[in-house]
Amino acid sequence: MIFLNNFIFIPIGSYEQHGPHLPPDTDFLIAKSIAQNISPVFKGMIIERIKIGISPEHEGFKNTKSISQKEFISQIEEIIKNYPNNYKFIIINAHGGNIDTLKSIQKLNKKKILVLNTFSLIKKVLEKIRTSDIGGICHAGEFETSIMLYLYPEKVILSNLKKSDVIYIPALDPNYNKEKLKNWVTINLSKSGILGDPYHATPKKGEIWFNTLIEKIKSCIEKNFM
Repeated sequence: MIFLNNFIFIPIGSYEQHGPHLPPDTDFLIAKSIAQNISPVFKGMIIERIKIGISPEHEGFKNTKSISQKEFISQIEEIIKNYPNNYKFIIINAHGGNIDTLKSIQKLNKKKILVLNTFSLIKKVLEKIRTSDIGGICHAGEFETSIMLYLYPEKVILSNLKKSDVIYIPALDPNYNKEKLKNWVTINLSKSGILGDPYHATPKKGEIWFNTLIEKIKSCIEKNFM
């Protein structure tokens, strides 16, 4: 299959506290690594311009930065307008707080924008190999810590963790099958900023989950744009 060089990959995450053991740009680093693995397959290019997301739920922690929905949309529109109409934009999003806004952007640009959210793509595989109970995979827990241990082990400081940092909030877990918690604020639920259980994280789980994401995203792009 021959690809034209008209694919633009935009990794998007956030800049927010991720407990005492992960860097604040964890979400962006994960999205960036996904884009770096996939863009060569489609002979595309990567634009890393958007490094701060919509994170009001994580405000109150010193390592959190957040932008408004208006500014977020403006940054994406600024990128898109600089390319001809035949270009396709694949947004790799690794932060839940961006999802609703990205949905609205994609809805207005269905033929040229594809938004892919990491948690949504991997729910079944999360359930298959996770070892934490429901509530262990939310924010800076088993999933994100595993991915970071696989991709950026030098940025993970597990020695900073304490057992008291572990907080299970089942209604925030991607594998929770009942009504999800709404209008929550992290600092009201967890003093450490962790919503989940990073003690269940391993590099091997991170490798499996990351490679699964790569394959699923490739498939989505082919289905939508090929």
